[in-house]
Parts: sequence; C-alpha cells; structure tokens
Amino acid sequence: MKEFRILGVCGAGLSTSTTVARTLQVGMQERNMPAQIRTCSVQEATGTIEGYQPDVILATVATTSFENPSDARVFSGVPLLTGIGSDELLDEIVEYLKSISA
Repeated sequence: MKEFRILGVCGAGLSTSTTVARTLQVGMQERNMPAQIRTCSVQEATGTIEGYQPDVILATVATTSFENPSDARVFSGVPLLTGIGSDELLDEIVEYLKSISA
C-alpha cells in the first residue's frame, strides 16, 4: 500500500498542528495506514499544498481561510484536538484513503 500524504493546517503552524500531527500519526499506525504527515500555517497553506500534493488536508481553521489548489479532500482536524469524535474522524480518513487507492 502506498504511503499517503496528509497535511495539517492550523493558524500558526506550531502547537495546534503538532498536536494534530501526533494524534494523527498514532491513529494511522493503529489502523495500519501508512502516512507521511506534514504541518503548516494557514499563511503557508496554498504554497505547501501545491508543493506537497497531499491526499488529505486536516484543517483546524476555517476551510475558507486558505485556497486548496488540489484534489485533496479537506477534513476538520478539530476532533483530533478535542478528542471528541477523533476515532470516527480517523476511521473516515482511512476509509477515504482506501477508496482513492482502489
């Protein structure tokens, strides 16, 4: 199975995205889903998306606050911060990734 690219976008690209990335990495490993995770700030998002070409974008900011010049599906990363609904979100991301790799 290919290693999927996931981009976490948050306000400053620091602590929030680090927390999301760590939770996401553990969740993907637990689900045997190979993933490369990168983070950036909302100001860097458009350029990072163009260069990184993620399969999935996890945003802890409003999705209208950055341009998505790719086909990557955008998910809210908030459940990975709060813990509320995080398992459901991780399962949804895995199902989506499986659907695009088929």
